Amino acid sequence: MSALEHSIYDPDKFRGALLGLAVGDALGAPIEGMKPGRIREIFQEVRDYVDNRNAYQKRPYRLRLPGVYTDDTQQALCLAESLVRCYGFNLVDFAQTLLELWKADQDLKYGAFRGIGPTFRKVMTELEQGADPQKTGIPSAGIGSAMRVAPVGLYFAGEEQALIDSAIKQSLLTHTDPRALALSATVAWLVGRYLDPAWSELKLREQIGELLSEVEKIEGLIEREYISHLPAQVYDFFGFFYRSLKGLSHWQGMEHSLVFKQIVNLANQGFPRQKITSPAQNFSLALGITAIFLGMVSRDFESGLIEAVNLGRDADSLGAITGAILGARFGEKAIPEKWIKGLRNSEQIQARAEALWQKSFAGLKIRPLKEMELELTWEEIRQQERFIQKMLAQGEYDPEKAFKKKPEKAELGAKASAKKKRAKKEKRRREKAPWKKW
Repeated sequence: MSALEHSIYDPDKFRGALLGLAVGDALGAPIEGMKPGRIREIFQEVRDYVDNRNAYQKRPYRLRLPGVYTDDTQQALCLAESLVRCYGFNLVDFAQTLLELWKADQDLKYGAFRGIGPTFRKVMTELEQGADPQKTGIPSAGIGSAMRVAPVGLYFAGEEQALIDSAIKQSLLTHTDPRALALSATVAWLVGRYLDPAWSELKLREQIGELLSEVEKIEGLIEREYISHLPAQVYDFFGFFYRSLKGLSHWQGMEHSLVFKQIVNLANQGFPRQKITSPAQNFSLALGITAIFLGMVSRDFESGLIEAVNLGRDADSLGAITGAILGARFGEKAIPEKWIKGLRNSEQIQARAEALWQKSFAGLKIRPLKEMELELTWEEIRQQERFIQKMLAQGEYDPEKAFKKKPEKAELGAKASAKKKRAKKEKRRREKAPWKKW
């Protein structure tokens, strides 16, 4: 599809999706890891970029600057640049673009990246050591590949097969669990569909019906075409994403608190690695379903994103995915102006959204991504160091105490008790991972 043909879509929605992703990420970053009660205690309600110094006085290294996004947006920007540069998805180029940020400065452990998780860290370490990007994926059902996938939905809008295939392939770089792959493809598809004015005018019930039908196709495609890329230990997880999402057809008009309880209950039936207690936990069948729900049913961009980030836990990723969907749905004009002005590098994010729309960097003032992100990362690090020194001077922070591991619990003593504990642990492990009974 040429740039001229692509112009049938409104560029305002392209900017809305990419800015929405970054805004949601930046709103949630300072409160990542907090529970809703803790958020209310400190901030009442997060409605703008907040200063989290009061929240992390005992852990000043957790400082996040207001308006600064994390690796959720950074990975999305890497993907956007690679798509435009390669005229479509190229796994090797995408991996190389990520590596450029990872190796941006030898003095920084994670290069220019900010706030990365363990899955991404492991994959990038392997890539740096020369691993084949087709073999670095981890059998994780996390949301790491879905939080960055929006550019795929934008670039391939109107090209459904290429969109789904590219969303799955970019996910395989880091995730090889069908629950994560299905979420990634679904988010990309939803972002792409909201660009179509005709689809946006459908009633919510009709949109949900079409979405569920598409999710069934996506899961069938993953099982049929991509099973050779997946380890045997995840074969039992096909179909779980659809099973958790199909409740969407009954959730319209329900109190959101009740919907979130259902999402948590369904997620716990989807074999998570640990018990799910929040709809904002890093699990495709929890946070992923929550983001899709809020992205589709919220009455406007602002209220939907505020509700998302105030759920806490993995607030930046929930904000990023929800923000991308809401941005594609409502467009840039629906994003509060104060959020765009307060977002760091907002003009450069807009420029990359324009590049996705016209499928070219021509005529756009694009600042090198490595330079832009490294500068922002160092700025945040310097602020963290100043805050740490201030807390040390005031005697409010003890590094040794902060990083000291809790003493191990005393042993029960009797061999029978120890054996009983091991038996219970093994039972729980097998219940969470049924394939290990083989």
